[in-house]
Amino acid sequence: MVVLEKLNNPEVEIGIGAMIEIIGVQNNSLAAAHDIRPGDQLLSINHQPIHDFLDLYFHQVDEKLKVSVRRDSREMTFQIRKNADQQLGIELPPPRLKTCGNNCIFCFIKQNPPGMRRAIYFCDEDYRYSFLCGNFITLTNLSRTELERIARQRLSPLYISVHATDEEVRRYIFQLKRPDRLLEKIRYLTQNRIDLHTQIVLMPGVNDGAVLEKTLIDLFEFRNSILSVAIVPVGLTAHRQHLPVLPAVDASFAAQFLRNVPHWNRLYINRDGERWVFPADEFYLLAGRKIPSRRHYGSFYQIENGVGLVRDFLDDFKRQSRRLPQAIPKSKRILFITGKLAAPLLREFVVDRLNQITNIHVDIMPVINNFFGRSVTVAGLLTGRDIITQKKNIDNYDLIILPPRIINEDGILLDDFTPAQIAAKLGKPVRIWDGDFIKLVADEHD
Repeated sequence: MVVLEKLNNPEVEIGIGAMIEIIGVQNNSLAAAHDIRPGDQLLSINHQPIHDFLDLYFHQVDEKLKVSVRRDSREMTFQIRKNADQQLGIELPPPRLKTCGNNCIFCFIKQNPPGMRRAIYFCDEDYRYSFLCGNFITLTNLSRTELERIARQRLSPLYISVHATDEEVRRYIFQLKRPDRLLEKIRYLTQNRIDLHTQIVLMPGVNDGAVLEKTLIDLFEFRNSILSVAIVPVGLTAHRQHLPVLPAVDASFAAQFLRNVPHWNRLYINRDGERWVFPADEFYLLAGRKIPSRRHYGSFYQIENGVGLVRDFLDDFKRQSRRLPQAIPKSKRILFITGKLAAPLLREFVVDRLNQITNIHVDIMPVINNFFGRSVTVAGLLTGRDIITQKKNIDNYDLIILPPRIINEDGILLDDFTPAQIAAKLGKPVRIWDGDFIKLVADEHD
């Protein structure tokens, strides 16, 4: 087992001086029944210090709890009996996110144009959200204490951005001043039964070719715990000032790259007998290649990372299309907004089928991304201003459909437009796509 003391990482001692304020207590909860109150300082559960929501999540599962809090200057302990699946009903403040200490040559955050909201420029590197939300982290800044906590609390699976295992290449990609000992950290995590999903952002001439093959070979040593490797093309915007020049992944490169897939499928299988290496959907769309079958993607481990998302969409549409009517009573004209990359596929598989329904007319409007630059062609990075300025013949349509990934959890686009504001500018109803084609065709109240 790797000797953690030898890892050259900044120490973050999270096991000392735990105390966190309770900001809310749910009505009719266990905490409320035992008179635990907002404003109390949560100290420990069963003598284990509580530093954040993960400690609370991890330690409240026991059926017998000793919950220690500080109220004013007095320490109080509550004895609580509960079922294993019951939560205390305590709300803690969101933790301060751990920021990324790397200076990656391809970092998309550093390629954002100026003038956006502050949160857009934040680079997170927080293992807690890797566990909870599937956020990718690099492990470069992970401390010994944090590694031990991951192992102790079984924070599995984690999502790791690898990009390369060759130390010199890693130092260039991440702009590291010293080796970060990635494989030692992976070995520690896998020896402690932490499952991992990994990704490689592929940059032509930097980490492809022999460097990529070495990366796959090195990672495959841990195949009993590394369940998948996604390879995604580097994203380059028009705002790369002060960053190294990188060539884009174009149609020719994508086609050449995909020739490796049959070889990888034969060579690399994970512990569950599924394929292990997955090119992102973007490679297939760029190369104009057929999207693999559902069987290819197995458990769809990285669908949120753009791996198998198109296949899942096409299969879902095929299922729904069997239930579409032959005609609807009133004429309806619908315009789907999308990026340039997905437009040909949507025309072929979706638009042509919907237009077979009498009284339905569907069109696609691929929007050029002037906000980030024309090399950015995915639908999820479209902005309100590009949609509004590129409208054409908009009066011909009864309903405008926007891509689902175009908004964040607060319902706003990258340039702070809302769908309602876009609707007001276009003078037409606007809907974020919810995936329901049956409802779209049948709904007469758009």
